[in-house]
Amino acid sequence: MDRRRPHLPPPPQWEDEPLPDDTDGGWLIIYLDVMTLMLCLFVVLLAYSSYSTEEYKALARTLSSTATVAGPVETSVEPQQQPREREADIERPADTEAEQLQERFQSALLGQGLQEAIEVTVSANQVNLQISERILFELGQAELTAEGREVLVKLVPLLSVASDHSLSIEGHTDPTPIANAQFPSNWELSSQRATGVLRFLLTQGIAAGRMRAVGYASTRPLADNATAEGRARNRRVALILHRLEE
Repeated sequence: MDRRRPHLPPPPQWEDEPLPDDTDGGWLIIYLDVMTLMLCLFVVLLAYSSYSTEEYKALARTLSSTATVAGPVETSVEPQQQPREREADIERPADTEAEQLQERFQSALLGQGLQEAIEVTVSANQVNLQISERILFELGQAELTAEGREVLVKLVPLLSVASDHSLSIEGHTDPTPIANAQFPSNWELSSQRATGVLRFLLTQGIAAGRMRAVGYASTRPLADNATAEGRARNRRVALILHRLEE
C-alpha cells in the first residue's frame, strides 16, 4: 500500500499592510462631536440657571470691562441686594434731604416764634408752608395786616436760602359765599390774597422769576368745612417751594 504524505498547500504569504493614514481628518470629526455634546450640555445648564436682569447686566458689564482693560484687574463681589433694598437706596438720599430741610424750617420757625402759626410739610421735591388767614388778613379782606407783614419778613431769610426752589403762592378760602363790589366770589378773594403776598415778597428782595401767584378759592380744603375749626384751617395762604429742574 502506497502511503504518501498528503499534499499540503504552501503556507500563505503575509504581506505588510500599511497602517491607516491619520491625515484624512477622521479624528477631527470625533473631536467635534465631543465638543458639540459639551456645548449642548452647557446650554441646558444655562437654561436651567436663574439669572435676574440686574445680575445679567452686572455680568455683562464685568465681561465688557475685563475684555477692554489690559493688565491685572482686581474685582470684588458685593452681596446681592433685593429689589426693595435697591429702591430704598435710591430713595433714601432724597428722603434724608427732605427731612433735613423740614428740620431746618421748623427750627427757624421755632426761633422766630412761628411754630404755632405756620404748618410745615416737606416731600422729596417741595416744602409747603401753610399760613393761617388770621395771621395775614382780616376776615374777608385781601390787604396784609401788620402782623402778617412781620411774619413774612421773618420768612424771607428762609425763602432766600432756598434759591434752588421756585416759589408758588396759593390763596385758599372756605366755601362761605362772598359777594361784594371788591370780591364777586372767593376766586377773586383767594387770587388777590396770593398776589398781595407776592408783591410784598418782591419788596423784600425775593426774585420775581422764582414766584407765581394763584387762587384756588375753596377747591383744595385741608379740613372738613362742616366745622368752624375746619373752615378756619382752610382759609390760608400756602407758600410752596418747588425744587427747580436741573
